[in-house]
Formats: sequence, structure tokens, C-alpha cells
Amino acid sequence: MVVLDTNVIIDYLIGKEDVVMEVNSYRKNDLSTTFVNEYELLKNVSRKIMEDVIQNLRVYHSNDSSAKAAAKAYQELKSSGKMMSDNDLLIFGICVANDEVLITQDKSFAYLRSRNVKIMK
Repeated sequence: MVVLDTNVIIDYLIGKEDVVMEVNSYRKNDLSTTFVNEYELLKNVSRKIMEDVIQNLRVYHSNDSSAKAAAKAYQELKSSGKMMSDNDLLIFGICVANDEVLITQDKSFAYLRSRNVKIMK
């Protein structure tokens, strides 16, 4: 299973060719997202459209393991002088805790140097 970041879901919906190809390379039942992405989508985009999209994805939630993974990533970034948003760190923590790969277009995830992140070019 892979976790789709907010930017990937939005670009898929608008038909961005490289994103559509990437997402379509996975089986539909292997696609998921996180509650953080769900929040980002529902607050900024047509709620009805997003509810329909999210309904077809597994949605991961936070737990102790994901909070610890996010906090560890925060500490590592802070010590290297790099930072990311709390939302992105929470998304990353959920991916680590569930041993899933995040598919994103957000280049700041490169700071994490993790096998749990795939940054689309």
C-alpha cells in the first residue's frame, strides 16, 4: 500500500499526466492517505468531491508510534537546521509507523532521507 499526499491527490483529480500515471501504476485497493491529508483536502477543496475521493481510500490515523516517529524526525531536522511543517511531519510519522511509502511532490520531504518517501520529479 502507498500513502498519497495532498498534492498528489489534487493533481490526480485535475489530470496532471505524470501524477495520473504514477497513481494508476498502483492497484486501487493499495491506495491510502492519512487523516492529516483528509483534513487538508476537506478544508480547502470542494467538500463533496473530496468526500467521494476519500471514501475510496484507506485513511491512516495517528497513534503513539506515529507520534514518536514524527517527533524523532522533527528532532533530526532541527539539529540539521532544516524544518518542515507539523502537518508534513505527522504524515511522515504515520507512514513510518505503518511501514508505508508516501507518494508526494513536496521536495521538503527529501530532508528526511527515508525509504518511506517517494518524491515525484
